[in-house]
Amino acid sequence: MTSGGRLKNLRLERRFTMQEVAIKIGLAKSSYAGYEGGYRNPPVDKLIALAQLFQVSTDFILGLTDIPDPVNSLHKKHLYWEGILLNEKELAIIQQVVELLVNKTQESRKTKNVQMNIG
Repeated sequence: MTSGGRLKNLRLERRFTMQEVAIKIGLAKSSYAGYEGGYRNPPVDKLIALAQLFQVSTDFILGLTDIPDPVNSLHKKHLYWEGILLNEKELAIIQQVVELLVNKTQESRKTKNVQMNIG
């Protein structure tokens, strides 16, 4: 599915109009319609605003993953690993590991961006 299709589905699931979404992210309705229509790509700041509004990751909107929010998906009470139900303590450990990995990745990206700007 295209990012425009995902945006449309997210909007419809939340029962927003195009106008409501556009206002919430500070955009003209016609510009937002271009995102859903697939003939215009949102700039990074609007992509982030849309992800926050719909409570999904930017990767989900872009079609890089089918998991709407990978970190929050670990908050489920019933998670299985190779057919074995994990208990709350095991889930908490997995969540901590994922959060550490996400933070490390974000820090690494920031460092790379700083180095690119210097060099």
